[in-house]
Amino acid sequence: MNPPADVNSTRRTRFALSWIWLIAAWVLTGAAFKLFWGTPALLPEVVRDLPLELGLTYKLAIGIELAIVLVALAKPRWGWLLQAALLLVFDAVLTTQIAAGAESCGCFGSKLSMPPWVMMAIDSALLAGLLLARPWKHFGAGVNPIVPVALAAVGLALPWFHDREVRQGEVVENGQPVEGRWIELDLAKWVGQDIWDTPLGQAPLNQYLDVNQLPLDGLWVFWRATCEHCAKHLEDLAQGEHGERLLTLVQIEERHDTLANRVVHVLPDGNFVQSARLPASISYLITTPGELELEGGKVIAGAEGVGQED
Repeated sequence: MNPPADVNSTRRTRFALSWIWLIAAWVLTGAAFKLFWGTPALLPEVVRDLPLELGLTYKLAIGIELAIVLVALAKPRWGWLLQAALLLVFDAVLTTQIAAGAESCGCFGSKLSMPPWVMMAIDSALLAGLLLARPWKHFGAGVNPIVPVALAAVGLALPWFHDREVRQGEVVENGQPVEGRWIELDLAKWVGQDIWDTPLGQAPLNQYLDVNQLPLDGLWVFWRATCEHCAKHLEDLAQGEHGERLLTLVQIEERHDTLANRVVHVLPDGNFVQSARLPASISYLITTPGELELEGGKVIAGAEGVGQED
C-alpha cells in the first residue's frame, strides 16, 4: 500500500529543506575559513583579476556567500535559486583553476588545501542533489520578504566587521601586528612613489624594516625561503651581480619556514648587498620573487613573479 499523497509531499519537502541546509552549511564553512584564516592570495586568479581593489573583492566574495546562506535558511523558496546560481559560479571558477593546474582551490583559506577537481565534484554533486529535490515545488511564501533582505544585508556586511587587512599607516594593537593580518605589496603600483610613501615606509612595517637604513638606490629583491623561483633567481643574481649596483634582499618570513623546507641556499654576497626581513606575524600578498628599482628613494620600476614566465 502506497503512503498517502500528503505524507509523500511532506517527505519531499523535508528532503528538499535538508538539502538546502546541507548546502548552506557547506558554503558557510568555506566562508568562515576565508573570513578568519584566509587572505586574498588564495582567491582564484580569475577573481583576483576583477577590476576592484583586492581587499574589497575578498570581502565581497565572503559577504555574498554569507548573505546567500542566511537567505537560504530564512526563506528556502528564494534561497535555493541563489544556492544553485552560486554553485554554478563555483564550478565555472573551478574549471579555470583546473585548466591552470592549480593545486588548491583556496576555498577554505589557508587551513585546508583541496584540489579544484575535488571541490568541483562536491559542488556539482550538491547542485545535482538540489535539482533532484525540486525545491521549487515544495515551499510556500514563507516569511515576510523583509526578513531575508535584512539578513542578506547583515551577511554582506559581516566581513567589514572582521577586517584583517593591515592598512597603510595603521598601527595595530599596541604597536604590534595582530596575528592573522594580511597586507598587499603591489610593487607595480608603487612606481613613481617615494619608498617612504609605500607600505614599507609606513606603520606597522616600518617598525621592522627601516628604509632609511637601507640603500635608496639599486635593486630591492623580495624573496621567500620556500620559493623555488626565488632560489633560481637569487642564484642567478649571485653569479651575475658583482657590485655594479646596490642590492637589497628583503626576506618575507612565513610561519611555516623551517630548515627542512628551505630551498633558497645561495644568496648574492659582498659589500654591495644588504638584507632585511618582514615578520611572519603578517601575511604578505606578493608573488615572489619581486623586484623594485630605486633611484634616490623613488621607485622607478616594480614587478612580481620575476623569471616565472621563462
